[in-house]
Amino acid sequence: MYNRHEIMTNAWNIRRTAGVSMSVALKAAWALAKAINKAEEVAASSSWNAKVRVNDWAKGKYNRTYVEVAIYTNAWNRKGTEKIGYVDNLTGTFVAA
Repeated sequence: MYNRHEIMTNAWNIRRTAGVSMSVALKAAWALAKAINKAEEVAASSSWNAKVRVNDWAKGKYNRTYVEVAIYTNAWNRKGTEKIGYVDNLTGTFVAA
């Protein structure tokens, strides 16, 4: 189930930071919510400790939000990272890794 309040909050943040229309911001926010949901499924299926990480990145004409799952051992040593993909905040599209 998706948290619509969080999606609207993300959409307003994307609109403010990327300077796009509300329609594009909502598309990007929904794509981000779906990517995070997929990342949480990957984290839950792992037998190790996992943490979902979301990073915003903007440089030049690009504005993206990356989603990945960091996998840790039981002693919380980094085992690896599984990249889910990124959301292009300027077009609202999701690009899988």
